[in-house]
Amino acid sequence: MLSSFTNDILGSFSDIAQNQVAIAIYGLLAILIISLILASIFPSWRTTFVKLKILEPDERPSSLLVWIFVILIFVKLIQIFIIQPFIVDGGSMLPTYHNKEFLLVDKFSYLVGKPARGDVMIFKLYENNRNPYEGKYLIKRVIGLPGERIKVENGVTTIYNKENPKGFIVDESFVIYKELRKNVDMTIGDHHYFMMGDNRAQSYDSRDWGPLDEVNVKGQVLFRLFPLFVISYEPGRATYTK
Repeated sequence: MLSSFTNDILGSFSDIAQNQVAIAIYGLLAILIISLILASIFPSWRTTFVKLKILEPDERPSSLLVWIFVILIFVKLIQIFIIQPFIVDGGSMLPTYHNKEFLLVDKFSYLVGKPARGDVMIFKLYENNRNPYEGKYLIKRVIGLPGERIKVENGVTTIYNKENPKGFIVDESFVIYKELRKNVDMTIGDHHYFMMGDNRAQSYDSRDWGPLDEVNVKGQVLFRLFPLFVISYEPGRATYTK
C-alpha cells in the first residue's frame, strides 16, 4: 500500500491538469528542461544559451538542470504541505468569490488543526458515482461540523449541537442568492463537514451529495491575489458566535 506521503506526491502531479497556472508554469519549465538536454548534446544549442546569458561561458547545461530539479522538488514540497495556488472556476461562491479569481490556499493549518465554521475550503469531491465534478476541486464554505445536526429549510439553516440542543439559526447575511427548495435534515458523522456555496441558488454542495470527508480537504483560502483591486487576506471568512 502506498504511504500517505507518496499519495500526496502522486496526487499533486495529477492536480496540475486542473490548475491553469500550474499548466503554464510547468509547460515553460518542460520547454527549458528539454532545451537544456539538447544543449548538453549539441554545441550550437549551448552557444545559444550562453548568448542569452542563461549559461555562463564555462557552465555546463547539466549544472543548471540539477538546480532546476532541486528547485522543483522544493516547490512541490511547499505546494503539497504548505501553500498552493488555485483559480476559481464558476459562480457557486458569488458574491464572495468570482470566476477566474486567483487564490492562495493554506494547506498547513489543517495539518495541525481542524476546520472551523465559516472557513472557505478547497477540497476534492468523490461521490463514487459518475458526475461532472467527480475528482475535481471545489470551493465551498464550512457550515456544519462533525457530530452536529444540520437542518436547511426554506433557505434557513439551523444547527443543533451539544452547546445548542434546541438549535440556533446560522447568520448568513452574506448569502444574496437564496435557494428555497433544497431542504435537508441530516446528522454529520465524525471527520465530516457540511459544505455549502454562498450562491445557494447555483451551488452543488452537501445538500446534494452529503457531508464532506475530511480526507478530501486540501486547505482553506488564505489570500486572494487577483484581480489586484480585490487583494485580501482570508477573503469572505465568516466568524460565528455559536
